[in-house]
Amino acid sequence: MLQFGLGLPHSPRGAAEDFLLDQLGKRSRSSSALLSSGGGDMETTRELADPPQVPVLIISEAETWDINACSGVGCGQFVDWDKMPELNQQPSASSQSLPQNFKELKKLARTGHWATNHVLRAQAYHHIIQHVPCRLVTPDALVYRDVASRLFGKQSVSSHPLPEFLGESMMPTYCLTVEGVTAVKKVLICLGNLFPDITYGPILPAVVALLLHYSEDEAQCFENISRLVACNDSHTSYIDQSFLAHQASCMTFGDLANKHCPAAHRLIASTSDNVFEVYSEWLGWIFGDLPFEYAIRVLDVYLLEGQKVLYRVALALLRQYGLSVTSGELNMTDIEGELKAFMQSIRKHVTADKLLERAFGIRLFSRKEIWLLQMANRKALAEKGITVVQRRFYSCCEGYEPTVLLLKTTLGEVCGAFLSSDWKERKKSGGSTSFFGTGECFVFSVRPEMERYEWVFIKKPELTKAAPRSPRQRSPSPSPPARIRAPPDGHVSSSNHLSVPVLERDKARLSPFLAIRHFVLPSKTASMFMSGSREGIRIGGGGGQALFIDADLCYGRTEHCETFDNPPLCQENFQVQLLEAWGFQIA
Repeated sequence: MLQFGLGLPHSPRGAAEDFLLDQLGKRSRSSSALLSSGGGDMETTRELADPPQVPVLIISEAETWDINACSGVGCGQFVDWDKMPELNQQPSASSQSLPQNFKELKKLARTGHWATNHVLRAQAYHHIIQHVPCRLVTPDALVYRDVASRLFGKQSVSSHPLPEFLGESMMPTYCLTVEGVTAVKKVLICLGNLFPDITYGPILPAVVALLLHYSEDEAQCFENISRLVACNDSHTSYIDQSFLAHQASCMTFGDLANKHCPAAHRLIASTSDNVFEVYSEWLGWIFGDLPFEYAIRVLDVYLLEGQKVLYRVALALLRQYGLSVTSGELNMTDIEGELKAFMQSIRKHVTADKLLERAFGIRLFSRKEIWLLQMANRKALAEKGITVVQRRFYSCCEGYEPTVLLLKTTLGEVCGAFLSSDWKERKKSGGSTSFFGTGECFVFSVRPEMERYEWVFIKKPELTKAAPRSPRQRSPSPSPPARIRAPPDGHVSSSNHLSVPVLERDKARLSPFLAIRHFVLPSKTASMFMSGSREGIRIGGGGGQALFIDADLCYGRTEHCETFDNPPLCQENFQVQLLEAWGFQIA
């Protein structure tokens, strides 16, 4: 059985930021960025009044990299070295130093310069990230130790829930020990505590896990991931921090795939009902499905060049997938499953060196052009009301049948609905506002009065008499009534009306089991059971809606509707204080 709850949103500004300002005020510390109006997400503008006077250090690309501040020798305490891939060759003397020029460093990262030296890679990661321009108030290792001590103390991390921004994202362990996996969870929990403005970040578990392989301790790993999250470069982003930004990235990748991988794109379009759903997993191909030795090579260049690298690598993977399908290596029965399996078995198809070579051989848009494309997609999605909360509702409810929706308003009223069908049925409408479900659905109120409102045809079967019958159904002479029976294909006899034979003895009440469980609904308003779209959730229709909850699951409306012939279930316009969904599955 499924249960989840959602309460009212709260302001992200609060104790966390005050704590950071307090910590920074206690010590003098250099920072590599000016104060910005938002991290890589750029979705909200947050300004700090009277910030502390902290010195600001701006680093130029040509400045020398100091590789002595972090030795990297203490890294690897969370690594299971039996799982770690062996180095292919012995490091040369020239590969044990970092260049002074930033552009030269980027060139060497693309060619795997430090892929044969774990210590050098640890040094490189730390110093590359320290030069990422980020917000002035960015939590560091010292802040992590303070917060972790306050949150965990001597307790096990298992007593703390993981942040909601993870959604259903994978938590790859790569080559980490059990202690390493625990450390990843602790870093993520502290990240959620100190960055309350992050609402969705599916790649964070993988990036944290990869960084932990080359971090001296949890605190250093936390500081590094914090700087990536707080990056304020105008055209470089590392981590999407909202569902809207994530969806815009997925749409952008779809645009790039159509341009740069036309053959693979056509193949996916011909085998999938929803191409966007396939492309929504593109980041998971890299950070989740690829083996460690491939993912870490991607991270080498990602830390220097940002999200554009991920587009390149994913396009190269998609091209390789298209070649494999053309050669008959794969079975095109489940496109999403096939793509996942392909990424996991990438060693059979291409080496890490060759993959990156092909990725950087793609003539991609400039970083600024990709950013503009992503902003345009983001604007288009925002106009459609895309939110993370709504996506969470659908993802939590899908796979359960039936579900019970229960809500409490800020005035203390309680009402809800019993919904007979799986919410994934909504996808068959392609995202439009189409209704689905069966006559088993009903709505109810609990407080202040308890009442149940069933499908109008159950209590008033005489309404079905108004439905015209086709000439084939008409009989020249009266005949004994027959048992109620659904058409063989489960479809109703008319495309505009619901026509149901009624027995004299059953006129008082009609069974909701009128046809096969998921019959095709007519456009009759009395058959509008349930609907889910980007705009919100609708229960009932015709003259109004028994329940409507907006895309943010914060506000709603209840009216009389023809489907259930119900009065308003609570105050007509209400604010949601608590929303619960209960799901059931056959054991």
